[in-house]
This record gives sequence, C-alpha cells and structure tokens, in this order.
Amino acid sequence: MATKARKRYATDAPSQAANGAEDDEDIVRPSEDDDDGVDDAADGDENDDRNGIATVAGGSEMGIIEEIYCENFMCHRRMCVRLCRNINFITGENGSGKSAIIAALQICLGASARSTHRGKSIKNLIRHGHDGNAIVRITLLNDGRFLFLATGMSKPHVANGTDAFRPEQYGKHIMVERVIRRDGSAEYRLKDEHGKLVSKLKADLEAMLDHLNIQIENPCAVLDQENAKLFLKGDPSDKYKFFLQSTDLYKMRATFAKVEDETRMRQESTLVHEEKKLKVLFKAKEEADRLYEEAKSIGHLKEELGSLKQSLAWSFVHAQELTLHDMQAQLDQSLHMQQVSREKVDRRQQMVDARTAEQTDKNNALQALDAEKDALQRQQQTLQQEIRELRLPVQKKHAEKSNLEHQIRSSHARIKRIEHEKATKQAKYQQYLRSLESQQAKQAEAIQAAQEALQAAQARYRAIEAKPMEEFSAALDDIEAQHDACNQQKRDATSEVDRLTTRLRALESLSQNKLVAFGNRVPQLQQLIQSNLRKFTAPPIGPLGMYANLRPEFQDYAVAVELVLKNVIGSYLVVNGKDKALLDSFKRQLQMPGNQAPIVIAPRRGRKYDNLRLPEGRLGAHSVVSLLDVEDADVFNALVDVASIEGKLVYPTRQEAERETMEGDPGRQRFARFVSEVYLPNGDKLNVRNGNVAYIANKGQRHARILSQDSSAEIGELQHRLGRQKEQLQHLVRDEQRLRAQREGLRKQQHQHTTELDAASRNVHRAQTELSALQRQTTDPSESTLDTALLDEELADLTTEIQQAQAALGRLEADLTETNPELQAKEQALAAVHEDGQRLDARLRELQQSVTTAMAQLSSATAKLLRAKNEAKEAACAVAAREAEVAEQQAIVATTTTKATAFCPRVEACTEPPAFYSQQIKDMQVRMEREKQRFDNMDLDDLLVDKEDKCVKYVKKNAEFTKFSENVATVATMLATRKRKWENLRIEIANRTSIGFNKFMQAKNFAGKLKFLHDEQRLDINVMANEAGKTKQSMVSDMKQLSGGERSYTQVALLMALGECIESPFRVMDEFDVFMDSINRTHTLQLLVETSKQASRKQFIFVTPNDLSSVKEDAMVKIQKLNPPRDRLTGPMSQS
Repeated sequence: MATKARKRYATDAPSQAANGAEDDEDIVRPSEDDDDGVDDAADGDENDDRNGIATVAGGSEMGIIEEIYCENFMCHRRMCVRLCRNINFITGENGSGKSAIIAALQICLGASARSTHRGKSIKNLIRHGHDGNAIVRITLLNDGRFLFLATGMSKPHVANGTDAFRPEQYGKHIMVERVIRRDGSAEYRLKDEHGKLVSKLKADLEAMLDHLNIQIENPCAVLDQENAKLFLKGDPSDKYKFFLQSTDLYKMRATFAKVEDETRMRQESTLVHEEKKLKVLFKAKEEADRLYEEAKSIGHLKEELGSLKQSLAWSFVHAQELTLHDMQAQLDQSLHMQQVSREKVDRRQQMVDARTAEQTDKNNALQALDAEKDALQRQQQTLQQEIRELRLPVQKKHAEKSNLEHQIRSSHARIKRIEHEKATKQAKYQQYLRSLESQQAKQAEAIQAAQEALQAAQARYRAIEAKPMEEFSAALDDIEAQHDACNQQKRDATSEVDRLTTRLRALESLSQNKLVAFGNRVPQLQQLIQSNLRKFTAPPIGPLGMYANLRPEFQDYAVAVELVLKNVIGSYLVVNGKDKALLDSFKRQLQMPGNQAPIVIAPRRGRKYDNLRLPEGRLGAHSVVSLLDVEDADVFNALVDVASIEGKLVYPTRQEAERETMEGDPGRQRFARFVSEVYLPNGDKLNVRNGNVAYIANKGQRHARILSQDSSAEIGELQHRLGRQKEQLQHLVRDEQRLRAQREGLRKQQHQHTTELDAASRNVHRAQTELSALQRQTTDPSESTLDTALLDEELADLTTEIQQAQAALGRLEADLTETNPELQAKEQALAAVHEDGQRLDARLRELQQSVTTAMAQLSSATAKLLRAKNEAKEAACAVAAREAEVAEQQAIVATTTTKATAFCPRVEACTEPPAFYSQQIKDMQVRMEREKQRFDNMDLDDLLVDKEDKCVKYVKKNAEFTKFSENVATVATMLATRKRKWENLRIEIANRTSIGFNKFMQAKNFAGKLKFLHDEQRLDINVMANEAGKTKQSMVSDMKQLSGGERSYTQVALLMALGECIESPFRVMDEFDVFMDSINRTHTLQLLVETSKQASRKQFIFVTPNDLSSVKEDAMVKIQKLNPPRDRLTGPMSQS
C-alpha cells in the first residue's frame, strides 16, 4: 500500500531514512547468488556517501517474480517464463499468449477472473479442448540477504534482512500455485523452495502479499490491456479515480467512510438507547433504596424464623440419631444370634465328623468282611467243582444200578406175562381143537392176503426210502443260501437306486436353487433368517459357498477345492454367541441334522487380510486363495482362518506337484515354505510324513457339488448309473422270485417225502402186526398139539437175565458201600467252608445293620449341620443387612449433622419432632408473607440484595456509557484527524506525481502539468511542447487533441510518475505502446529502461507486440519473444 511507511533502502535520501536510521533491518540486502546483477557503475549518490552507506552492490527486493509457469491455461498447453530481476520485455505476435502470461500472474496471486477481463468464470481460463485441470505457478524471491558497502570498508559485506516472508518455512523462494478445475473450483498451494507443500490457505497467501506489499489489483502495479484502454479513453473523473486507486487513497477513503458511518450510527442510535437504559436503572436504584428503608421494621421476624429453622435442622439430626440407636440395638441382637448359630454349627460339625469317622470305620470293616466272603465263595466253588469231579464215578454206578433194577423189574413183569400167555394158550388150544377144521381154510387165506399186503407195503417203503433225505436238505440249504444272497443284493441295489435318485433330484433342483446343494433344509433356513433379520445383531452371512466362486480357468480343480473347504463351505458367519443361539433355534425348528449349516463366530472387519502367508514364487498361483474369487471380505477372512486356504495348493499332476512343492532327498523330504497340503484335481492328496511323501487317494466325493458351474456331466453319469442299477435290480427281483419258487418247491417235496415215508412205515407196521396176529392164530397140522416151548425158552432166558442182573447189582452195591476218603475230606472241607460262610453271613448282616444305622445317624447329623449352616448364613445375612442399615443410617446421621452444622451450631433443646418446627416455620412464614406483600414479596435480605444489585448495575452502566461516549468521541476526533492527514497526503502525492509527470514529459521536449481538482474529483492533464514561440494558449488540456503516440507517451509518463509514489516489488505494463509510432515508441522505451535502471531493486515487466530493436539487452535488461501462434503445443520462447 502507498500509505504504508516505505521500506528504507540503501539508496534512500537522508530525509527519507530519518525515522529509521538506527534500525539495520530496514535495509534490504540482495541475494548473494543472484544471476542477474546490475552494473557497478550505477552505484551510489552523494546522499548515500553522507550516510556512510553505499549503493547496494547487487540484489533485488523481496517478492520479485523469478518464474511464471502455465499448464493448459488459456492458449498455452505448457509454458515456463523465467524473468530477469530487473527489466523484462515480453514480445510476440498477437495471439501468441503474451497477455495470458499477465493473466496467469494475476490469477495465481489471488485476482478474480473478472478482474483479468478474460472471462466471467475462472473455469473459462482452462485451455479449450482440455478436459482436465489448469495449473499456474509463480516463483517469488524470498532471499533476505544483500551486499552493502559502509564508509571505510574496502569490500562489500553480506548482511541479513528481515523482508523475507517466513524464511524458516519457505526458504529463499516461494512457489505460489493455483489449480483451476473444470467444475469452477480452484485451490491455492504455497510451496517452499524445494516444491514441498506448506499451506493451502488463502489467508496465508494474503498474508504473504501484504508482507511483500504485492498489490495485484492495483492498476499502476499491474496494468493490463483493458485498464490501459480505459486510461486512454477515460474522462478526467476516470483519471482521478485511476489516481486514487493507484495510490491506495481510494481504499483509504472507503475505509474512512465506513468508520464514519459506523461512528455516526453509534452516536445517533446506540448512545441514545444506552442513555435511556441508564435513566431506567437510576429510577430502579432509587425505588430499591426506598423499599429497603421501609422494610427494616420486619427484621425481628426473620430472626425468629432463623431460630426456628435452626431447631428444625437439628430436630432432623435428633430423629435420625434415635433411629440409629434402635438399629444399633437390633444389630447387637443379630450379632448375638449369629454367635449362637456359629456355636451350634461347630457342635453339629463335631457330631458329623464323629459320625463320619464311625461310618468310615464300619465301612472299612464291612469291606474287609466282603473280601473275606468273596474268598470263601471262591473256595466253596473250588471244592464243589472238585466234589463234582469225585462224585462222577459214583453217580455213574448209581445210574447203572437204577438200570439193572429197572431191567429186573421188567424181566419179572415179562415172566408174569409169559405165564399168563401160557394159560391163555392152553385155553385157546382147547377151543382150537374144537374149531380147527373150519377155521384153517379162512386163516390160510387171511395169512396169504396179509403176507401180500406186507410185501406191497415193504416194497412201497423201500421205494420211498431209496431217495435219501440228505439230498433234500442239501438242495434246500443251497437254495436258501442263494435266496438270502439275492435278497441282500436286491436291498443293496434298492438303496443305491434311492441314493442315486436323491442325488439326481438334488442336482436338478440345484439348477433352480443353489442352496439345495448345502442341504434340503437350507433354503427354509435362509427364508427364516431373512424374515427375522431384525433379531440379529448383524445379518448372518452364509452359506459361505454362496460367496465363493471358482475362477473359470480353474473349473477342473472344483473337486479338490471343495475337499479343502469341506468343513466350512456350508457354514454361516455370525458376530456373537447371541446370534449363534438364535440361528441354532432356527435349525432345531427345521429339524436339521447337526452336520448341516455349522455356525462360525467371527468379528466383522470389513476388509480382507493383507498379511497372508502365501508360498513364495510360482507356488502362490496354485494356492486355493488364488483359485477362488471371494468378494466379501468377512467370508474371505473366515476361509483363511478356518480352512487355511493360503497354504493349500492344487496341481494338475502328481509329478508336477512333487517337483515344485517338495524339498530335500527321499527320507528327508518336506514341503516348501508356507505349504501345508497339496491336492490333485480328482481330490487325491499329497502329504509328508516322517520325511516321506504320502499319497492319500480320494475314495469319497467324485464330483463338485457347489463350486462347479456345470453339473450336466455329473447328471449324465448319474442317469447312466441309475439306469444300469435299475436294470440290475430287475434281474435280482426275477432271480429272487425264481429262487423263492424253487425253495418252496423243495420244501413241499421234502414234506411230501416225509409224509409218504411215514405213511409207508405205518402201513408196513400194520401189515406186520396183522400178519403176526394171523400167524399166531393159525396152526398147521403139526401144531395140533399145545406147544409152549418157546414160552418156556423165553422164560428160562428171562430167569437167567434176572440172575445175572442181580449178581451185577450185588457187585454194584458192594462197590457203592465202599467209601472214598478224598471225597469225604472234600465234603468235610466244604461243610466247614459252608459253616464259616454262615457265620460270616451272620456277621455281615449284623455289620450291615450297624452300617445302616450309622448311615442314618450320619445323614441325620449332616441334615442338622446343613440346617445349622443355613441358620448361621441367615444370621450372617441378617447381620450384614443390619450392619448395612446401621452404616447407611450412620451416613445419614453424619450427612444430616454436617448439613445442620453447616447451617448453624448444634441446638440441644430441640426434642420435638421436625413436624412441630415445620408447622411453626409455616406459621411464621405466613406472618412474614403478609408483611412482604407490602414490599413485593421480598424480605429484608432480598431487598438489600436487590438494592445493592441495582446500585451495581447503575454504576456499571454509567461507567460503560461514559467510556463508550468517550470512545465514540475519540474515534470521531481521530477520524477527523486522519481525514485531514489523508487530504494532506493526497495533496503531497498529487504534487509529487505532477512533478514526476513534468520530469518525464520534459524527456520528450514537452512540458506537462497535472491539475488535481479534489473537490470535483477530476484530474486534468495539460501538455505543451517546449518549442520557441509556444505560449500558454498552445497548451493542450484535452487528451483527444493529441496524437495516438503522444497520448500513449503521456499515459506512460503518468504511470511512471505514479509508480514513484507506490511501493511494489514489481510493476507490469501490458501493450502500453500499441498506439505509438516508431519515434514515440523509441523515446518511450528509452525512458522506461532508464527509469527502471534507476530503481534497480524493483522488477519491471513490459509486454508489447511491437518491435524492440531499439532496446539493447544487458545485465539488467532481458527480452523474451514468444513464437508465433501456429500451434497450441508447448510454445517455446526465444531471447533476442
């Protein structure tokens, strides 16, 4: 700003540096590493010599522009302009992008798009045809060092200045970058000398611009084309406004006007309003004083009320102390009962211990008797076995004796029958003799017929008997064995058909509902979950196989991958035990088997594991985790945690698997690092056991049920197997029916054979019986006499047999009468053992009775002990409850006492209950209320507080009003003073500008004068040629009367004059010479170069499309020419 105190440089005059001669930091020192120095011949003047300080040997003011960079900005795709620190000329044809560089400078340093006169919105400055962002970047000097020569010094010295902006953050250079986006937004970026981002805040950019005194919107500092045209075409009022804006007087005046309006508003409204408030407060204070004086008469009532309140407070304490005393008495009684209960428990415990010891002793004795009884029983069993073995011969002899006795009885019975038969024969013989002739013929015929019948029956029997029964049995056993085997095969075939049919239906249903592959009830479970989602803490995830897809190129590995995921592929994920219990209830509701839909509890992380222990190198591509495509992060983590899919690999062949995953020699082999198992596509598995490779064949699952995308092959195979199985089942059914028919036929044949054989046997026996009867009845002529020889012979044989049997019986009885000493010893030992056992049984019964009695006594004692312990526990609980109540009551008493003590000292004479004092207080308060109604329901203390409060408010408000009035008056006085100073400064700046303007006009042999009409806000420019014969009548006051070149030169002269009155590190002028002819342009360029060299610490940037051949480039002057606009690419620059 022009109104700020100018920085004092080494070239300033003594009058300019009088206020800061003692402060070395005001001297700006140039950078040591400046590339563009100035000529030493231009150093110093006589004022510098008098002050002992020489002109700066080299350096520039902080804030000059070192580089301008554009990317996709206006017509430039990418351009970088590096500027000299003093005088820079940028030239080029129209459309080459000269003004775009000035616009980039303005936009980067905070100007709006409208102020550049290049568009209404900043997004319009992005290069046409580019869809991305535009970037502009300015690099500013921030090096605070300079060289100076003091009196008496032979060499320049380096000193540090303070003009640099935050050098500890930005260093020697500040990069200001602005990113312009297509959506119209933009972003500032302040970077240090290394390009590192320091800030994105516009406030930091404004602080830097203010510190370095960069005025980007000051038309004198940056004069673009539009402002130049406005200056040339504007009227005197526009020029005066330009003057005010260039010197910042316009902004100062606006600030003063704003302050003046605010001050006037405070005087006219705020002060009046506050004065009214002050009067109201004064009246309230007076009224409070009056009420307080009248209310002093009710002070004694308040004292009595205070005494009653003190008694009430301590009456609460007295009541609580009485309650505490009663509770303490109850606690003492409970403690006594607790002690009695403990003593009772001790007695019961001693009794239980005694009963337990007695029970233990008796149990030990009973166990000893049981062991002794077991030994006796084993001994008794041994003796009984030995006795049985010794008695076996005797028992055989007894059996033989019984047989002989039976034989003797049978023989005696037969003898009696023979004698009866002999008598019968004799009777029949007598009868026979009487009917012998008539019966012989009939008997002969009957015997003949009987013999023929017997022969026929015998022939029939031999014919039937010729076929042995063993053949029937063997054939029947063979047929039954074949039938049973056929039945078993039919049952197996039926089960296989049912299994294949179920699997086929499942696969066919799988094409419509993939959930069926996880179990028949899983779809219903999924429906239950969806309808009850609100009951879960987080929605269950599952089955996990629904979230895992095998990549298309690895479909051949589906069986192996399903075997790896066998235990987790059908699982559900929940987040806690509550959700697991709810899901278990759904499974029980659907009666699902336990192996279906297992549940895994795992937290929800929301992101996949990123530290998997995958095998190294090419092995990782064969890991199951690489074969699967799992989108859900929680499912992926569960598969890693439960199935360890990162360490299980699948290879197409066994040879390749062993070659790539095995390490070491045979007998010492091992898997590669992070490899746990290796599978083949058919499900076979490789493992390492004790250094050797183990090959485990897959004998179960042959097809992928879940991960396979196409199940048509398995469906076709199942249909083929089902057809073959049904055909085999039909064959087995036919074979079973045939074998069953054969078995029934054989059984019928066997039964028929047995029946016929029995019938034939009965017929033979009947024929024999009839024949024998007829033969006995028949006698031939030789038997006409009675013949009993056979009976006598048989009788003699029977008599002999009886005699022999009796002799044998006598021998047996003799043998039986003999004793066996060993048997007798064994029997005696057995009797002794039996007697010992009986005695032991008696002792056992007695001891068991004793043990039972002791057990009953122990149970009774234990029950009594438990009751005593329960009573003791109840007593302890009662004591604890009483103690808690006493402690609580003590706390209440302490709290009540503390409150009462805080309220007033202890009052002893308060034996009445609190209700008594409360009633008295209410009565007193009613009485006081009647008195208070006279004073707006306030007591004396309230009135005193109200009086003091209103007095304080009045005093405070009066002080605030007085201070505020003084501040407003002070501000008004200071504003008037500053306005006078501003007017004096305006006059001073106008005079200096007019002098400078005349100086610059004289360089072209003109006399110029600036006529400032401050009251009318006009600036008139008067120009007259310095030629002989020219008078004041030849003075030109209307700029339109001048030629275009003269008018442009006048503009430049005025700008240079105004420039001497402002402080800015750089000045920019765009197309200042477009209306000049070559002569005026040459003079103007010479004036600009000379004037700029005099201000060697400032930077000047002149943009012109015209020829610069008259300007000579040196160490302080740099000319840059832009290429013609034949394309829109990089746009390189050339230097003349």
